[in-house]
Amino acid sequence: MEACPGCGVELPGNGWDGPRHSTASGACWQLYGELGAYVLEHSAVLGRWQQTTVDAYAAQHTGPDTPVVATAFALNGLYLVFERGLTGPQVRAAHSFLAQAGGDWPRFAVPAGVGPYTVFDVALADGPDGTAAAIAAWGRGVWDAWRPAHAEIAALTDRRLSAWRP
Repeated sequence: MEACPGCGVELPGNGWDGPRHSTASGACWQLYGELGAYVLEHSAVLGRWQQTTVDAYAAQHTGPDTPVVATAFALNGLYLVFERGLTGPQVRAAHSFLAQAGGDWPRFAVPAGVGPYTVFDVALADGPDGTAAAIAAWGRGVWDAWRPAHAEIAALTDRRLSAWRP
């Protein structure tokens, strides 16, 4: 068994030594890729949750080598879904607006725990509807784990999106 350095999930080692997220085990990264393919395959039900899948995974797998903007965008994506009620496509549009606007983002301190659920829990869900519920729980759990950053990410995101409308 191999523990993922990002989310902590223990999965059988798969020997993956190719490109992957810098704080993910090979097996965790592979499972994330499989989940991403499943979400796209069932986009009629899961399309709304595709961006949350990306953001939850990124927020759980952030570390000292992670680009600051990657963590900031993961966190503001989770904020926009769970606090502002935006859909995944709306979050992608907000990310596009923020990327074009530019600007520096702060480095957020990684919390001791990154949420009670991992990509593995989502992968165990039954069918598209079960997967949608699992992604929502996973994303919410990751967002809750980053509670110390909530006020700062909300203020920065709201200020930088003040001229944007979904």
